[in-house]
Order: sequence, then structure tokens, then C-alpha cells
Amino acid sequence: MSLKYYTTRKVLLILVLFPFNFCLSQNETNNWYFGDKAGLNFSNGQTSILTNGNINAPAGCSSISDRDGNLLFYTNGKTVWNKNHALMNNGDDLAGIIGETQTSIIIPSPTNNNKYYLFTTRGTSTSINALGTGVYYSEIEFTNQNPLGSVVLKNVKLTQTSSERITAIHDSENNSIKVIAFCTFGQQNQTPYNTFFIFNVDSNGVTSSSTSTVNEVTVSKAGTMKISPNGEYIAIADNASERIYLYNFNITNSSITFSNAINTGLFLVPIKPYGLEFTADSKILYFTGSTSTTNYLYKYIITTAETFNDKILIALSNSYKYGSLQLARNGKIYISNYSGDNELTSSNSISVLNEPENLTADSGFEPLSINLNTGNSFKGLPNFIQSYFRNRIIAKNACINDPFEFNLDAYTQIQSVFWEFGDGNTSTLMSPTHQYTIAGEYIVKATIEIDNYPTVLYKKITAYPLPTLNINETLVQCDADNDSRANFNLYTIQERLNNISESYEMTFYNSLNDANNNTNPITNPESYENTTNPQQIFVEIITEEGCPSVSSFNIEATYTELGDISNMYVCDDSDGISNNNEGLFSLRQKLDSIRSQFNVPQTSTITFYESFEDAQSTNNSLQLNYITETTTIWVRIENEDYSCSGIEPIQLIVNVVSIQNIQDEYTICEASLQPPIILDGGVSNNIWEWRNGAGELISTQREFQLIEPGNFSLTVFKTENNLQCSTSKNFTVYNYGIVTFDEIIADDFQIYVSVEGQSSYEFSLDNVNFFGSGTAHTFLNVEAGIYTIYVKDIDNCELPINTNTSIIGFPKYFTPNNDGVNDTWKIKGITEDLYSAANINIYNRYGNLLFSMDIDDNYIGWDGTYNGEILNSTDYWFKAILTDRENNIITRTGHFTLKY
Repeated sequence: MSLKYYTTRKVLLILVLFPFNFCLSQNETNNWYFGDKAGLNFSNGQTSILTNGNINAPAGCSSISDRDGNLLFYTNGKTVWNKNHALMNNGDDLAGIIGETQTSIIIPSPTNNNKYYLFTTRGTSTSINALGTGVYYSEIEFTNQNPLGSVVLKNVKLTQTSSERITAIHDSENNSIKVIAFCTFGQQNQTPYNTFFIFNVDSNGVTSSSTSTVNEVTVSKAGTMKISPNGEYIAIADNASERIYLYNFNITNSSITFSNAINTGLFLVPIKPYGLEFTADSKILYFTGSTSTTNYLYKYIITTAETFNDKILIALSNSYKYGSLQLARNGKIYISNYSGDNELTSSNSISVLNEPENLTADSGFEPLSINLNTGNSFKGLPNFIQSYFRNRIIAKNACINDPFEFNLDAYTQIQSVFWEFGDGNTSTLMSPTHQYTIAGEYIVKATIEIDNYPTVLYKKITAYPLPTLNINETLVQCDADNDSRANFNLYTIQERLNNISESYEMTFYNSLNDANNNTNPITNPESYENTTNPQQIFVEIITEEGCPSVSSFNIEATYTELGDISNMYVCDDSDGISNNNEGLFSLRQKLDSIRSQFNVPQTSTITFYESFEDAQSTNNSLQLNYITETTTIWVRIENEDYSCSGIEPIQLIVNVVSIQNIQDEYTICEASLQPPIILDGGVSNNIWEWRNGAGELISTQREFQLIEPGNFSLTVFKTENNLQCSTSKNFTVYNYGIVTFDEIIADDFQIYVSVEGQSSYEFSLDNVNFFGSGTAHTFLNVEAGIYTIYVKDIDNCELPINTNTSIIGFPKYFTPNNDGVNDTWKIKGITEDLYSAANINIYNRYGNLLFSMDIDDNYIGWDGTYNGEILNSTDYWFKAILTDRENNIITRTGHFTLKY
């Protein structure tokens, strides 16, 4: 009898008539309960949200359904809830501690479908129930008296320690389950962890165990452990050492050998791993990890021939964390999401890898794509026997014209199969080949029989369509000079393709033979000139999925003359920038004008291009707001079928209005020094408007004389091509500056002079020879005496200034011999213009006062006499106290010689 015709009643009959054989149907994983009342259901190959759970599991948890996919119970390792989401009889105070990494795993009895073994891990001792660290198991039975289940044996201790890691795999040779825990051998509450404990669950219950100690110690309890669905690999994530240790597992003798370690960190960036999961084909390992700020999702290809094999980044996030990963019966891998560390914050959504077996970098990752409705995700997802996920359909998406190959994989031998391909066709072959006739998505169903029990597998596949082109499609191009030749952009045929994905390739040929043999492709498809008119072109189209097809179409050049199109004129400042010789042309207005002028229907498109070649190939079309200098562009009118109905040039002309020779700043000079400044608004303009800083119109003449300082503007207007354009220029007029003396220092035979002014200045002592360029100058080697300092600006715009100064000189000797030279001793450089008072005393060597002088007396000087008598030739001393016109006191002392 074909499995297609099984009924529930007949299945129950088989269970009664035949001895019970252990079968993992995959339906046992239909219902997931995790996090804060979160749940998922995977029945019939679909995914739906469950909102009826009562679980509270910050991290580890597990669920189990019966062979038909009906929920039995679920747990967080401490509490067990039955299918009615109530506390199971005696289902509290189990050994597991909620919040630990992998708190539990549920193992069905291989010979009794009413008995289950719940293994729990305990990584921390508490004083509440006196349970120490270790791995424990409890028994759960379903009876007529307890149809919702009851915990009949609780917290049987198996090990003294636990690293909170536990996983399981089916041993088909012995019809048993191997439960694998990772602990420390014989030492309680001590790390590092280095020993695998393998417990055997068979018809007699939890019957035996073996150990395997490894050199690769694990320091942290944070980080999961998983075995691959094919039972060949074990992976352990060590959060502390930032390593994932990968081992080979021999299920026959339970031996474990080290394979390699995966470094989860980046260069100088430690990444602490947490979640792990293998793909259903056991070829790829995914893992999650985090730094203090960033969270990562990686994949690692186990079965690769690459010499250098490293992890591949799938995604990263700075806003939420990736927790546990769990493979589902649909072949997808789900990822819990949360935030926080010590204080966990739940997430209302979880993420999924839709194509985890895909070797590309994205693997179909969709972050936070599954909304849990009223439930919330924390760090964990349910822990299952990994063999459940080996039962699967193996098939790849393919093109509609390719045969689909279907195969099966299971944890043990498959006795028979009944295929339903989703299009009404069926098969009982183990590895059938099926041809779809209509492209689309199909849910393939395989009802397999293992140990005389039916199990249903589902897989969604896609038959990709072939790209097609309608018969007798023609690209019509405008022939500008009536020579039956034109340039075609062959890629424009893509507008008429059917069944095309976003990415595809097209290759063009001149013959069908070349297209079929991929020889002599057309090398310039974007600007191809036809050789005959019309001409047949062949195209090979390959879709993103790799589906190829060969089609043909025609190209035809037709002579079409639209007629002249009027020029477009704009002002130079239409683009918002004056005097750049560019303007903004509104091609939208021209488009409407052309449509009206040539009665172009709304179904035709009008497009503008910079060149005739672009217009023919439809490359580089222009924006409807187009900024350019004076130029020629081309307009192309295209019919609804993409054929060309005309190409014509359009002149775009920018009216340029300019203001020449108007500077930003002017200075009005002293009228006696410079002629007046007269500005010219330009003879080529029509209107001139001169305005002051208040915006008041002060002149409309072409010329404007600058007579006062201030801010001004000139706006000129010019009418050209029936369009009046204007431009403006702002300028500032300054009055000539006034220079003033700032500081004069006359001493030590030097005169330093500085001025304050707005120009650069020259300096002179004789008003003939001028020196310097700036605001200061020093005259060197100047003899004592009275001097006039002259200052003028180098532009000869400001009034010059002058002032007197003196260098005081004290003669070293004098000769009163009446020869007319040095007959008296007097101080040089003292005048009443510069000094208001002077007190000059002359002494002999004994300090006796011989003579006193004021400013007036100093003009005459001392003749070398005392009381009418001529003094001897010798040295004499003086003390001079001078008061200048600013009341500054100057005191000088010294000596000089009287000679005859």
C-alpha cells in the first residue's frame, strides 16, 4: 500500500500490531517555546507564531512534540509546562538553573512513546535545594491517569560538574540516543572544563556512559555546544578564550578527536562567541559573538578545500545582540535577539538565515524579520536532538527547462518514499527527476517511511522562468540623413523582455549560429550601426539565476523629419549665479511645447540628449532642469513601442549681460591731487540704474561720478532675443584718508617717525628726497639740529603732512677767539617751537656755577668768561634741564673743553 493512502487510523493500527521501533520524524520539533512566552510552529512546511506559551527562559530551554507534531511539553530546565501550558504534575524544582546557557534537552525513549528523559545541566550550586553542580536527568511519563504527563523520577545526578553545555544525536546502529555533556572530570565547581561525558539512552533507559578528555580546555560556561546533524562534528564556543573548538566524533565507539580551533576575534579586537549551529547538510557552522559595543554573526565552512579557511562575516549590529542559533525542520537557522548583559532586555523579534547552506556571504539573512507578537526573545532557543534535522529533502532551485533532481537524507535508512512535487505529479522513486512545465514556487512533500512509521518532509523550491522576447519585435531608429543607416542601442530591447529578474546579462549576435555557439558577439551593442535595413539581431539572455535563452528581434532605420524647433533663451543669472555664462533651461516647458507643435501623443516619450549619438543610442538623457552654456542639444521622440519617430536639434542660448571695469572698491582722492573718478556702465547695455546703500535710485545715466563715500550698486539691463536680462554689481566708495603723526623719536643722531593712516607712505627731511614705504621710517646719521619731517602717501591721494623735530647736540669744545667759528658754547636743536623752557648751568671742575642760560640765552651761548674775565683753557661741566611742549622733562649732563 502506498503511503499516500495512509490514514491516522491505519497508522495507529500499525503501532498496535508491530513492535515499537524508534523513529525521529522531525515532527517532534514542530513547536518551539522560548524566551518570555515566545513560540513558533513549523507544521506543514510553514512558519507561524505561537502566543499561548507560559515559559520564562532567559537563556536555555527545550521543547518536544509527538510524532504527529502535537505539542507534549516544554521546559526552562527548572519548570516543565504541559501541552495545556500549565505546570506538569511534579514538574517544578528540576535541577536546571534558568538563565544558564543550555539548561536542558528532551530525549524520547527509544522503545516507549509514552516516556521521555529530560536532561538538565547545573553549572552553579545553590543552597535552596542542596543540589550541586552537574548533569541530571528526570523521567516523564504519559499514562491514562496522567495524559498531560508527570515527572515520575526527578534529578538523578550523572556528573559532579557541568559547563552548562549539552547536545544529543541518534545512534541508528544501536537504536539509541547519545547525550553529550561537557564537564570537568571528577572535580566539583572547578574550571577549566576538558571532558566529554557521553550518556547512552536506549530501551533500558539511561544505561551507560563514557568519557573523553581533551587538551583544549574551556574556561567559560558562556557559549553553547552543538553536534552536527550527521553526527560527525562537535563544536564548543568558549566565551572567555575567544575560540570555537571543533572536534570529530565517531558515533560507533564514542571517540572524540580535536580537529581545529576557530579564532572568533579580529585583529586586536576580541570577539566572545556564544551561539552555534550547523547547517542541515553539516557542511557549514554558524556562530554569534560580541565585543563591548558590536555584535557579530559569522559562518565557517567546514568542508572546504581552501588552504586558508577563515570565518565569513554575515552581519553585525551595534543596537542589539545575537544569541543562540537553532536549525529548524525547514532547513533555516533562527537567531535569538536581545540586548544588555547582566540585565537582559528582550526583543520582540528574532532573525533568520533563509539559505544557510548557500556558500555566499549573505546566506539569505533577514535581521529581526520574525515578529513574535506578544512574545519576546532573550538569549536562548530550544535545544533539540540534532538528528531531527538530518531528515530532509535535497533539491536545488533550477531553471524551468532543466530537470530537477530530488534526493533524501535521514539519520537512518529510509524504507520507502512518496513524492508530491506540488504540481499534481508524484513519484515513489528514492531519487526521482522531475520536469516542471510552469515557472513558479512549489512546496515539495516527501512522505518517507522509517521503521514502519511515516514522516512527512517539506521543501520549497523555485522553478525559474526563462527570459523571453515576443516574436517580431522591432527596434525602429531615426535615420537622420536618409541613408538607411542609424546607430542603435541594442540594450533598449530589454524594455520588451518577459520573465526578467533584476540582474541579467545580454549578448548580441549577427547570426543564430553565432548565438548558439557563443562566437563573434557584437562588440559595440550600445552604438551599433545596422548593415542592412531592416536587420535581424540575435540575443542570448542569461538571468540572475543562470537561466539562458536565445531570441531574435529586428532593427530598422526610418527617415523621419520632424521640422525646426525654436530656440530656447534664458538669462545668464537664471541658474542663480551671475556672470558664469551658464543658464538654467526648463526642458519641461520645451517638452510640452514640442508635444503640442508636433501633436505627439501622451503615449510617446520625449527625451533630451547632449549629442545626436546619445539620442540615437538613448544614452545619457538630460534632466529636465538643465544648466549649460550656449549649446545645441537633441530631442528624441519615441513611440509607445520604443521605436524612434524623430530626432531634432534645439539651440539653447544664454543671454549674457556683463558689467565691465567696475571694481569692488574705490577711494576718492583730494581734488587738488587727482582728477575725479567716473564709472562707465557699458555702452552695450540699454538701461543703467545707480543706487545708494539705502537702495535709492540716484542716477540712470550710463556714467556715474564718485563724489561721496558709501555703498553703491549698479544694475544694467539688456534686451536681446526679445528677452530682457539684467545683472548687478555692488561696490564701495571710501573717502581719502587722513594721515597723522603717531610717534617721533629724535635721539642718538637718528629720527624715527611713525604715522597712522590707511595708505602706504613716504618720508623726507627736505621735501625733495623721499624714502620708505609703509607707516614708519628711521633716518640715520642725522646731525644735531632742527628738522622738518615731510610725509605723503605713495598714491598721491591724501594731503601730505609735516612737523618739526630736533636732535639735541652738546658740543665737545668751543674756541672763543673771535674768528667767527665756535666762538660760543650752546646746545643745538633747542627752539621755542619745540621746547617751552630750558635751564642750562655751566660749572668749573670744583662745581662752582659759572654761567646760566634759558632758551633765549642759548641762541647766543656762553663766551667763556666769568665776571668779565676770560677763563683758562680747560674742561667745564654742564647740566641742562629741558621741558618740551608736551611737558616732558629731559635732563642731560656732560662736559666740554674750552680751547684757544
